[in-house]
Amino acid sequence: MNLTHSSALVAMSCLAAFMPGTQAQQHAPLVVTNAHYRMELDGTSGDLVSLTSNGRELVQKGAAPRPLFSLRFRQADAGTLDVNALQAKKFAAERVEGKGNETLLHLDYAELDGKPVSVRVTVRCPKDDPNTYWSLSVDNGTGLLLEHIDFPTVVTPNDLKGTGGDAKLFWPGMEGVEVEDMALRESFWWKWRPIEHPAMGWLGLYPSACPMQFMAYYTPQAGLYIAAHDAASNPKGIEYHAHPAGGIFLDYRLFPGPVWDKHYAMPYEMVVGVFQGDWYDAADRYRTWLDQSAMPRPKKLEDNPARPDWFDQSPIVVTYPVRGTKDLGDMKPNEYFPYTKALPVLDSLSQQFDSKVLALLMHWEGSAPWAPPYCWPPYGGAEDFQQFVNALHAKGNLAGVYASGTGYTLRSNTDPTFNREQEFADKHLVDIVTQAPDGKPADNGVCAGPNAQRIGYDMCPANEWVKDVVAEEVAKVLPSGVDYMQYFDQNLGGSCYRCYAKTHGHPAGPGIWQNEAMMDIYRRLQELVQRSGRKTLIGCEAAAAEPFIPYLLFNDNRFHLNLHAGTPVPAYAFVNHEYLNNFMGNQNAVGAFVDIAKSPLNLHQRVAMSFVEGDLLTAILKGGGKLCWEWGSSWDAQGPDHESVVTLMRNLNAWRRGAGKPYLLYGRMLKPLAVSGDHDIPMQTPRNQQIHFRSVFTSRWTHGGKTAQFLVNYTPDAQEVTVLTAVDSKSLGVCSTPTSAKSAPVGLQKDGSLRVSLPPLSAVMLEE
Repeated sequence: MNLTHSSALVAMSCLAAFMPGTQAQQHAPLVVTNAHYRMELDGTSGDLVSLTSNGRELVQKGAAPRPLFSLRFRQADAGTLDVNALQAKKFAAERVEGKGNETLLHLDYAELDGKPVSVRVTVRCPKDDPNTYWSLSVDNGTGLLLEHIDFPTVVTPNDLKGTGGDAKLFWPGMEGVEVEDMALRESFWWKWRPIEHPAMGWLGLYPSACPMQFMAYYTPQAGLYIAAHDAASNPKGIEYHAHPAGGIFLDYRLFPGPVWDKHYAMPYEMVVGVFQGDWYDAADRYRTWLDQSAMPRPKKLEDNPARPDWFDQSPIVVTYPVRGTKDLGDMKPNEYFPYTKALPVLDSLSQQFDSKVLALLMHWEGSAPWAPPYCWPPYGGAEDFQQFVNALHAKGNLAGVYASGTGYTLRSNTDPTFNREQEFADKHLVDIVTQAPDGKPADNGVCAGPNAQRIGYDMCPANEWVKDVVAEEVAKVLPSGVDYMQYFDQNLGGSCYRCYAKTHGHPAGPGIWQNEAMMDIYRRLQELVQRSGRKTLIGCEAAAAEPFIPYLLFNDNRFHLNLHAGTPVPAYAFVNHEYLNNFMGNQNAVGAFVDIAKSPLNLHQRVAMSFVEGDLLTAILKGGGKLCWEWGSSWDAQGPDHESVVTLMRNLNAWRRGAGKPYLLYGRMLKPLAVSGDHDIPMQTPRNQQIHFRSVFTSRWTHGGKTAQFLVNYTPDAQEVTVLTAVDSKSLGVCSTPTSAKSAPVGLQKDGSLRVSLPPLSAVMLEE
């Protein structure tokens, strides 16, 4: 096999050829070394077999060869053809010392599984860079559609702390989680599933419930960083799970289009690198790339003209239903209906919190609870609803509503009077719902099924009818004066769901067209809001994924769902907080992950987590004006200590409105100074497992040339901790109350440490 290339600086070339199913001839490995790492690829297959940094091996030694990539083609009958690197009839590898002081590795694979498919993998290795950059091109002679690419195969050792090791894993699902034990996620129904039809919803689908594109594996000696540096935000699966040959597979599934063309080349690079530190350091590397990339970003929140004035007041979100007492079950009107009956309770909570409140209603829709796309007029009619909104505004409080996004509901499981089957048939709306690969309506709609809230489908927003209906519904709500509308609940991260239709004007499969269709809707809604004369915010369920951040500045952060996998961490806020704030969300399904009775401080911990990541706080209301654990729990169940949680929320929110406002609303998150002296207060799961949390939460911010670190003691007992700071930090001071105009200077120990006393249910700010 003859290889040609443009560079005349060929330092070494190694070639190999083998037949599938036969013993391949062994060839010398491909090794690249610089000051940061030593990387080794198998000379026979291209498998990444070793990546060491600072004396630590970061790649699992495989019990069997691993394919560097896999491809899936979609056949005309909706079947699939899967091929991978190990099936190549011919393989060749070439090392080039290229221009720009970098080494290039070219890996060529021909006749995969005997099919007319060839692949070239290129790995760029700049001399002084801790990152390596991977890309792939495909020559496809099959005549079949290229649906997805699994690339590159990176497998780390499974030496996580939960199995006796010292490593941790970062996954960007649901705003970010630190994983110490694979068994936590694998022990019940919320297990890893491949990112493919019909899987959807709460898993590592980007841009959706997974809002960012990087993962990390780290040990005390060194860490591995892997990311898609893709400014266009092409859809991907970003997951972690056990690899059949051993270790933890950091699994990237790339959706290129889909592609009918005979030749496809990735328009971005996958990055595999090394670093020192933990998830903060990995997030900092990703944010550095993002800051320099062409990713569309809005103006920073402080300067964004779309930011409403009430943002500066940091209201506490109070969410509750007007029908029923929880997510599912009986939907009779409750004590907060008619709407105005809730006003005395909301006024009382505002006084208890010493804060404005944003009443965020559920089960308010005049259609049926969670029955998209229609929601207006409100249940019971618009008159009392309007009086409710007006009365809230008269006292400086805010109003908001949940809705359910781009689904279509045929029948409601919670309201037997709701039925849209006739309209569905008359308008032949089967033509605009998402389709499965076989051309039939996809029946895996979010929150739609025999045991869910509704029977229906997800609509494909590439259709003009869908865009028109969404805009019409939002236009009906805006004149009421609501301050926030989470119309896109169930559109996780602001996304839509895959569609294989050949008649919607988009390619027949997942691709970037999905982002474009949703952004077209968001632009229409921006125009509606601007014409309304009010700065009503539109939001989604989960934090807005990267391409949708310019349009969705306030969203229902679902970090608590990461309790199924590990300890939630504020990675999303670290990367994005300057551009938007989220709120704590309705906390649905906490009971599936946490044994409430054995974890009495779990709500305190969730409130503190929201605070340190810069989110607005949320109170979930049950009957009698009291707080409950989460949206899915019964009002009849014993709730949390109301006074204790209210005190914590009041004390923390005072910082958002006081001395901590510049940081917590508009700041850029930094890696915090190390804190010691606190202790572990784990949440207990219903499966007798533990999710570890420190007794003191902390975060550090910069704004206007200053920095501040917040220390939160969410427990009912006073604590004292040690903060390790710079010895020469002469200007460090402590604010013990949020109304402090200036922080009092403090004396540092010789080792640069500072002892800080933390009162119960409160926070302290260290400012420099």
